[in-house]
Order: sequence, then structure tokens, then C-alpha cells
Amino acid sequence: MTDPLAAEARRLRVEEQLPVHEICARLGVGRDRAYALLRGVPPPEWTRRPNAKDAQRAEAVRLRADGRSVNEIAQQLGVAKSTAYQW
Repeated sequence: MTDPLAAEARRLRVEEQLPVHEICARLGVGRDRAYALLRGVPPPEWTRRPNAKDAQRAEAVRLRADGRSVNEIAQQLGVAKSTAYQW
């Protein structure tokens, strides 16, 4: 037997692409209950944040493979030495 509240929460998330706070408001449930109802439902694509530094990180890896020092990479890419070292 399917919980009608869970079915409506899933419909709001999948079809209407609503964020959790709007689902809470529409269904009159708290955040924890909404997350429980949405368990297993992936978030809408628009909520995923792109990683803006992916290209910069790939460049750092390429430069390191070319033999550049961490200090040179940090200076060239405009990042902290600790960031360049982690990459």
C-alpha cells in the first residue's frame, strides 16, 4: 500500500521540480518528514551546483605532469599554493 503523502511529495519533486522547502509548505510537513518521503528520489538537475574549478584543476594536473612546481602552478592559475598542492 502506497502512502498518498509520499506519492504527492514524489510527484511534486519529479514533475514540478520543486525544492524541499516548497514541498514542505504545500504538504504541511516538516523538513525531516519531507526528506523521508523523498528518500530515493534524485534532486532536480537545476539544484546541482557545477564545480567551477574542474577545468582549472585539470590544468593544474597537466602542468604538474609537465614537470612544473607547485609554486609555479599556483602562481600561473592564481590559486593558493595549498590548493595547487591538493590538486
